[in-house]
Amino acid sequence: MLSPLLELFYPSLCRVCQRGVDSNNTLCTECLSKLPRTEHHLLRDNNVEMLLSDLFDRPRKRWYDRRFVCGGAWLRYNDDVAKIIHSGKFFECPELLEYLGRQAAIEWQQSGFFNGIDLLVPVPIHPRRLNDRGYNQSEYICRGMASILRLPIDTTTIYRIKDTEKQSQLNDEERKKNVEHAFHIPEPERWHKKHILLVDDVITTGATIRNCLKEITPIRSCRISVFSLAIAR
Repeated sequence: MLSPLLELFYPSLCRVCQRGVDSNNTLCTECLSKLPRTEHHLLRDNNVEMLLSDLFDRPRKRWYDRRFVCGGAWLRYNDDVAKIIHSGKFFECPELLEYLGRQAAIEWQQSGFFNGIDLLVPVPIHPRRLNDRGYNQSEYICRGMASILRLPIDTTTIYRIKDTEKQSQLNDEERKKNVEHAFHIPEPERWHKKHILLVDDVITTGATIRNCLKEITPIRSCRISVFSLAIAR
C-alpha cells in the first residue's frame, strides 16, 4: 500500500486500462468485471474435474473416490487474462497475482468450494527458476486467497526436482514429457488426513497439475482439491 504522499505523486493505475484505482487494487472495477468467469465453483463435472478424473480410478462423470473433492478455474483464458497473468508472472508484478487470488477467493467463498480445506499448496517451481524470477507466481496467488480464507500456505512438502523447459514453448505431447517425474514429496506423512488445495496460475493441457497429482494420489489419507486462476480449454 502506498503512503498518501506517494499516492499523490505516483497514483495507482489499473494494469489494463490505466485508470486510477485504489492503492489496494491493481485492476479497476470495470476491467475486473469484464474478465470472463467460468462459474466452475457452481458446476460439477467442469473442465478441470473432467481433465483429472482418470487419475482417481473412476470413469468420467462418476465421482466415487472421495479423495478428490472438487476442482475449478476462476477465469477462461483469453487475450486480456493472458496479458494480466503474464504481467504478474514475468514482469515482477507478483502483487497483481496476489490481487487476483484475493478476488477469486472473495467471489467463490460463499459457494462452499473451499469448505474443509486445511492447506493451500502452490504448484512449486524449480529452485533455479525461483532464483531467476525471485518468486513463485502460484505462491502469490495463494497469498491472496489466504488473506480471505484465513488458511495456511504449505510450500515445503512438495518440491520440483526437475528443471523443465517452459511449457508455453512446447506442443501438447512435449508438455507431457517435459514434466514427467518433475515433482517429489519426501515426507508424505505430513499430509496424512489433510485436505489440500493445489493452486496453479493457468491450466492449458493439464500436464503440470496432473504430474503434481501423480505424486500426491499415493497418499491414500489425503483429500485433494484443485484451483487455477484460468483454464485454456
